[in-house]
Amino acid sequence: MYSLFINTMEHNHFIDTASSSNPTHLLAFASGRSGVGKTCVITNVAAAMVRRGVNVCILDADKGQNNVNTLLGLRPEYTLDHVLSGEKTVDDVLLKTTEGIAVLPGASAIADLATGNIDKLRRLSNALAELEKSYDFFLIDTATGIGDSIVGLIEATPTTFLIVTPEPATLNDAFSLLKLLNAKGYRGRLRVVVNQAIDYPIASETYRRFANAVEKHLQLNVEYGGFIARDDNVPRSVALQVPVIDLAADSPASRCLYALTDNVLKYIGHNDTPVGLSDYCQTLQKGNAPTFPDIDDAFGIPLATATKPTALDFEHLALQLAGAVNSTDADRTRIDRALSDLIDAYVRRFERFPAPARQWFFRWLETEEYSAARLLELTATLEALHMARHRKPLFTLEDSVARLVAQCQGSQQRFKALIDHLRAAFRQAFKTDVIDARREVLAVIKSEDFSEARFEALLSELREAHRQRFGHAYRGQSERLIESTLNALSGMDAEEQRIRQQIDALMESFHHLITRRDTLLNQLTDGQDDEARPASRSVGDS
Repeated sequence: MYSLFINTMEHNHFIDTASSSNPTHLLAFASGRSGVGKTCVITNVAAAMVRRGVNVCILDADKGQNNVNTLLGLRPEYTLDHVLSGEKTVDDVLLKTTEGIAVLPGASAIADLATGNIDKLRRLSNALAELEKSYDFFLIDTATGIGDSIVGLIEATPTTFLIVTPEPATLNDAFSLLKLLNAKGYRGRLRVVVNQAIDYPIASETYRRFANAVEKHLQLNVEYGGFIARDDNVPRSVALQVPVIDLAADSPASRCLYALTDNVLKYIGHNDTPVGLSDYCQTLQKGNAPTFPDIDDAFGIPLATATKPTALDFEHLALQLAGAVNSTDADRTRIDRALSDLIDAYVRRFERFPAPARQWFFRWLETEEYSAARLLELTATLEALHMARHRKPLFTLEDSVARLVAQCQGSQQRFKALIDHLRAAFRQAFKTDVIDARREVLAVIKSEDFSEARFEALLSELREAHRQRFGHAYRGQSERLIESTLNALSGMDAEEQRIRQQIDALMESFHHLITRRDTLLNQLTDGQDDEARPASRSVGDS
């Protein structure tokens, strides 16, 4: 929770990045075993640095893995091996995301060089000399586990972030890695980042137990580097090959990653780096652990002074500190850094903030001239903290409704807009309308103040709505019955005309038949008469 809150404060005060005149800063990220999210952390830190305007390059030294390229959606065609063989230049091998994160695929080259391949190391040093002018930070993604090549890479780096989780197995493997580093005489600074922690108390307790075990058995000081909250958005971002800070910038994990990045830029980035990229290659070539000067930063105290504190007169010390603050030549940046160190040490020691912290917070809010947007961001952060801590919203549903109603300030237009927004959200979520329109219309019509004129107007509007929706005028049941009856009568008239025409045709045919019959009968009669006349003449002659 502390890192989430600090992250919000850092968002409200932009971090000055490292000076371009300094050599490239080298940070190694290591873990004792796979599955702790090391590469996910390094890619998101790189993405956050780019968001802060920092030029950053990831040196992929994870032998046999392409996790950096996979998480960033890159498809490398060449590796550092092609540079060392003379087939390609560094610019040919270097990859960049659309956001500006540079990745140098190392394959097995860097791991091999760490074990003493002098000739290739010399060529590598020459090839990387130009890159050092273009980047503020080099983030080295070391291989997972324990081995000479891994230890060699870390030995040459002044600052190493050790990624662990609250799971005991990851802590045991991380302890084994530190044991080997300690045996090799590593002189750099070790900072533990607790990944996939439910909340700050869990992360703090995990670090405390791990640091105590390391100090007890290895006599080695490891400092607290921060924690990354467990967040369902992280596996989603991995599947989509997008940094989680780009997928869900306000999620718990993203806030923690921004806090870690801002602390790196603010404290490590502001110091002159003791080792540049060319120095790093020379250290690999020599094959022995270098000695790094102590760097005073906000992550913890220098290793050289990491001894048991003696009893102090804190009241006298506080007076001295107040006097130093009030002096005319006081450096505000150094004072801020000292106070940050002091508060961090207090939290680590007592696992809580000092008692006056609440009053400091409210005084800070009152004195700072915050814009509406920054206050809104702070409020959203507090709500997210409450949800992460208590697993329920900061405000109840009734409180939220009351707040929305209050924001309408009695304006009928605002109330209507609020209702429209809620109805739209309900339809989108449940694919139906929250209001039963039929029931609401009937209820309005049945009300005593609903006049016949309003009914006629409503009916006219409904008819027009029907015409617009279905493309024709509305017809009621009686109108449809009359229309169908008229259509039937019209059909009957047509049928009657057709039958009359058929009857007329039949009558005409009938008359024609009668005429033909009469003709045939007349012809038959005339024939019979003709036959009878000759017979009568023959009888008379006889």
